[in-house]
Amino acid sequence: MDRRTFLATSGSLATLAVGGCLDGDETDDGSPTDPGTGSPTDTPTESPTDSPTDTPQTLQNASFESELAGWTVGKDLPEDPNNVGEPVDSDVRTTTEVAADGERALAIEIDGSADDGTVWVQQEVDLSAVETLSVAGYSDQESFNEILQVATYAGPIPEDGLGEADFDRSNQLADHEGWKTYEYPVEHDGEGLIAVGLNIVWETTAVGVLDDVRLE
Repeated sequence: MDRRTFLATSGSLATLAVGGCLDGDETDDGSPTDPGTGSPTDTPTESPTDSPTDTPQTLQNASFESELAGWTVGKDLPEDPNNVGEPVDSDVRTTTEVAADGERALAIEIDGSADDGTVWVQQEVDLSAVETLSVAGYSDQESFNEILQVATYAGPIPEDGLGEADFDRSNQLADHEGWKTYEYPVEHDGEGLIAVGLNIVWETTAVGVLDDVRLE
């Protein structure tokens, strides 16, 4: 069986939450949430949302104010060392606890028990005349421990879908305190794909928050 599990479902930087940050008080239906999950629970996204059928000229829902509308969730996850044949756990949702633009942001949670795994949201867009992809990331505090890496992609639509190796992962998430904007050059001209997400490189469960995706 292949070590990696690839998944793309319709739906969809960062507070680093290890065992406790960004917990919500209640779910959308008003019922209490389980304490100590270590992840934002403002807007669970169990059901996929529709993605655009035509390549748009501009990004849709770039600040996640409409939750994950217009975005598709993608995952490239290793096998769970404690659950043979299954990928490590992950979750993608929006949160209102922190935001760089507007009132919502994207929260990504990854189980790092296999020291690896990439989760992202993607969107097809016309990249003509686009020179830069940028995304804002939030960190509670600066840390030399590299746990989560920012993962971005801007280029042609891969025939077999995106995988971890396609992403620029040169920036670690906790290289600052507060919000920081990361910028990446875009060299593709024409219809393409952009993706923003996180890669985990530490044996722990961690949550990161991304917001304000821009093409300039």
